[in-house]
Amino acid sequence: MKLSQLPIQELERTAGVVRAVTPNILEYNETASLAQDIFATYRRLINPRAQRLGERERESNAESYPILGRKGELGRLHVVYDTQATRLALELAEPEALKFYRLLRETRIIRPDLMAIRQKMSGNLAETIAAIFWQIGAIKVSLGDLRPLFRVDRRNFSPIYIDVKGLSNYPEVNDFVLGAAALLVRNLEFDLVCGVEAGSIAIAAIIAQKLGRPMFFARRRRAYPEASLFEGIKPHELFRKKVLLVDDTLVRGWTKARIVQEIRKAGGRIDACFVIFDRQEGGDEELERLGVRLYSLTNREAALSEKIPREISFLTDTEYQEVTDYFQDPRRWHERHGKKFHEIRPPESGQAPRPRANLLRPSAEN
Repeated sequence: MKLSQLPIQELERTAGVVRAVTPNILEYNETASLAQDIFATYRRLINPRAQRLGERERESNAESYPILGRKGELGRLHVVYDTQATRLALELAEPEALKFYRLLRETRIIRPDLMAIRQKMSGNLAETIAAIFWQIGAIKVSLGDLRPLFRVDRRNFSPIYIDVKGLSNYPEVNDFVLGAAALLVRNLEFDLVCGVEAGSIAIAAIIAQKLGRPMFFARRRRAYPEASLFEGIKPHELFRKKVLLVDDTLVRGWTKARIVQEIRKAGGRIDACFVIFDRQEGGDEELERLGVRLYSLTNREAALSEKIPREISFLTDTEYQEVTDYFQDPRRWHERHGKKFHEIRPPESGQAPRPRANLLRPSAEN
């Protein structure tokens, strides 16, 4: 069994000890292979000076493994077999325990709990939605040590990644978030809802359904020069109709600006764009330049609000500072990490961007 396969139900860290609970009742042979993989992960990502995993030491319903280095014991792994779960504890030096805590949080079982969020914080709607995104893992952070830094475009890096495309995997959360989105835009004047391929198609469809409006979607690029950029609508159905553009996230706004221009070229009217999450990196200014006002459900300021407790975000102090530094000055942040910062310019008018190598990573063109 591998560490990456281990579902975590409870996770906490105190003074050099990381404790976790998995709902699986592990067999002895599974624990042995898991202990070896934990050691291998520890040596590869945290302490390359680790030499080997010591012999298993058993006592009643528990066992432990010493983690050995050249000069003695570096830490210890403890396993306790309960009747309905298996409990793990790792004793390590505090900096190493913090890193292992960051590793284990990635496999925690996500059970959205809106009531817990309301009980533990008293923020506004934007902060509440951001807390939900932290809770379901839609906001991820990497310092580049345990996992690679994220790419926000083909050349630059980021310590934070926002991906709300997985909302539909949590029906109750999806209903709450998109219900709030529908309430936010219901008083705007528009005839049609336009989603953006591909992540926001479902979002736009549900908002359109809640408001009883027709919906179509725009492709990010034409399949061939003569192809329509729009799917689900005929040209005469768009003519002189007012459109609300809907997308999941906003970074610099270049893709949305191209779609706005294409809607107007097709005879449609548009002066409003709604996104679930605004990274606040200038996208609103790009849209404003075209006479389009941005409406967002939440944004990075709300996501980094001090009103969101760490027991919800699982964010460490170091990670919070890294993300804050990045948004304050991306160029300086890149230089501090020994990476070159590239000024990214929008593609020429009418020119589609080149396909990205990894479509799972966020794009700065949104």
